[in-house]
Amino acid sequence: MRKKKLLSILVVTAMTAGVLVGCGGSQDGDGGSGGSIKKNTEAGTFTMAISYMPDSLQPDTASDDYTSMVRPIYDPLFLDTKDGIEYYLADSLEISEDGLTYKIHLNEDANWSDGEPVTVQDILFSFNYAGRSSGGKSSYNTINGKPVQFNEIDEKTLEITLPEPYASYVTTLSNRVLVMPSHAFDNDPSKVDDSGYFNEIDMATSGAYTVSEINDDSIVYVARDDYYRGDPSVKKIVLRNTGSGSSRQVAFENGEISYMRVTTKEELEKYSDSDEYNTYSITESRLNYLQVNPHGPNKDVLTDEGRKALFLALDGQEIVDAAYGSDELAAPANSLLTPDQVDYNPDCAGYTQDLDKAKELAESSGLSGKTLTYIYNADRANMEAVATVIQQQLAKIGVNLSIEGLDSTSFFQRFFAIMYNSGQENTWDLGTNGWDSERGTSGGQAASYLKNSEAWGFSQTTTDMAIKANATANADESKTLWYELQDQALGEYWEYPLTYTNYVMVSQKNVTGLDASPIVPEFADWLSMKVE
Repeated sequence: MRKKKLLSILVVTAMTAGVLVGCGGSQDGDGGSGGSIKKNTEAGTFTMAISYMPDSLQPDTASDDYTSMVRPIYDPLFLDTKDGIEYYLADSLEISEDGLTYKIHLNEDANWSDGEPVTVQDILFSFNYAGRSSGGKSSYNTINGKPVQFNEIDEKTLEITLPEPYASYVTTLSNRVLVMPSHAFDNDPSKVDDSGYFNEIDMATSGAYTVSEINDDSIVYVARDDYYRGDPSVKKIVLRNTGSGSSRQVAFENGEISYMRVTTKEELEKYSDSDEYNTYSITESRLNYLQVNPHGPNKDVLTDEGRKALFLALDGQEIVDAAYGSDELAAPANSLLTPDQVDYNPDCAGYTQDLDKAKELAESSGLSGKTLTYIYNADRANMEAVATVIQQQLAKIGVNLSIEGLDSTSFFQRFFAIMYNSGQENTWDLGTNGWDSERGTSGGQAASYLKNSEAWGFSQTTTDMAIKANATANADESKTLWYELQDQALGEYWEYPLTYTNYVMVSQKNVTGLDASPIVPEFADWLSMKVE
C-alpha cells in the first residue's frame, strides 16, 4: 500500500479519511510512478494533468480540480443549462406548475460497473450521507430551514416535494449531486467514512470508466464495456500529477499530457498560431467580482458614498485588457448574473468609470488617503494581475491598497469568515472571488448572496427581492423580478461584477472533441472525445 499525504484541506473536509491504494510500480509512458516519461502518442489514451494526488475518489464536487478528477467515473443526474436539461443518470425531470413537486426518472439502463442498477435508493442514500456530514441539514433535504419530502415511487422514480418554491433546487440537483452506490454499504451511510471503499480500484462507478491503477503520481481509468450511454472512443484516461504552473506547460509541450488550459494572451497566440495543436474555447459561466466587506477594518469610511467612489474609479475594460490581454479570454461583466443564465439582462447598465465623481466622493466620505486591505485567491488564474490593475486605478482617487495573495484554503477562511465562523471577518476590506457554473434556469450564487445581508451587506429590500425571485415558479415573472434585482443590487455598491471568463484549452493535434460538452469543470460527456 502507498499512502498519499493530503495536499488540500478543502478535499479532506469533503472526502473520506484514508489513503488511495491500488496498483503500484512503474508504467511505460502512460501513468506510472517511476522511470522516464515518454511522449503520449498512444491512440485512445487521454492524459490529464492534476495538481495533487487525492486521498480518495469518493464522488464529490468539493473543488473544480477534484470534480474534474472524478467526473469520468461518476455521472451526474443531469446538468442544468440555459438551453435546457442535459441528461445523464436521469432521463427526465418534471417540475410541477407551482414549483413544489420534482419528479426524477432514472435511465432504465443506468448501472454501476459491478452490474447493479442505479436506483432511487442510491440517490436517497447519498442525500442521507450528505445530511450526516452537515449536522442533519443539507441543501438537498432542507429549503430555508424547512424539510424536503422524498417519495420513492419505484426503484427508478423519485418524487421530491419542496416546502416552498425554490428555483435554485434545480441547480442543487444539477451541480452538486454525485450519487454513491448504496448497495456497497448495505444502505447504511454511517459505513462510508471508515470503509476505505473509495480508496480501492474495485469501487463501483456509474460513469464511462472504472479505476484501473492508483500509483504514486498517477491514476488510470479504463473504459467500461457496459456503459449505459454508449462506448467511449477514449479507452484509457491517465490522471498525472504534474503540479501546476510552468511544469504543466513543459509537460504539455513534451507531449506528456493531452491538453491544458490557456490563461494569457501570449499563450493563446503561441498555441493558436501553431499547426501542432488544436485550440478550444467555451464559456466558463463564471462571474469574477470585487466584494466590499461590510465588516472590514475600514467599514466606517466604506459608506454608500465610499463604496460608490471605489466603483466609479474602476474601468472594467481596462482590467480585462491589462489582466487578460484578449477578449477571447474574458469580457467585462455588466451584471451579477452571467449570459449563461436564463434571467440575465444583457441591457443591465453595470458601472461606468467617472474619476471626477469618484474623487469627490472619496474626499467627502473620508476614504481618500486610506489604505484598504485587499485579498485574492492566488491559486486562480489572472487574479494577481486583476489586483494590480485595481490597485493602480484606485490610487488615482487617493485610495491605497495593501494586496495579499492567499492560497485557496487561507483565502476562503477569510473571505467567507461569516460562514466558516473563522473570526476573520474584520481582517480585510476588499476581495475578489468568482462564482463558477453559473448557468441554467436559476439565479445560482447570486440568489444566495443577495439574500445574505449579514455576510455581504445588501439591504433588506434587496434580500426580500432575492427571496421572492428565487421562489417564483413562473418563467416570465422570474425574468421580470431578476431584471429589477440586477439593477437594485448594483445600486447598493457592495459587489462589482468584474469579468465573464472563457475556458480556453489547447490540445495535442490528435485530440479532438474537447468542446462538445461546454461545461466547467471540464468534460462531463466523454463520448464525443477522441484521441487518434
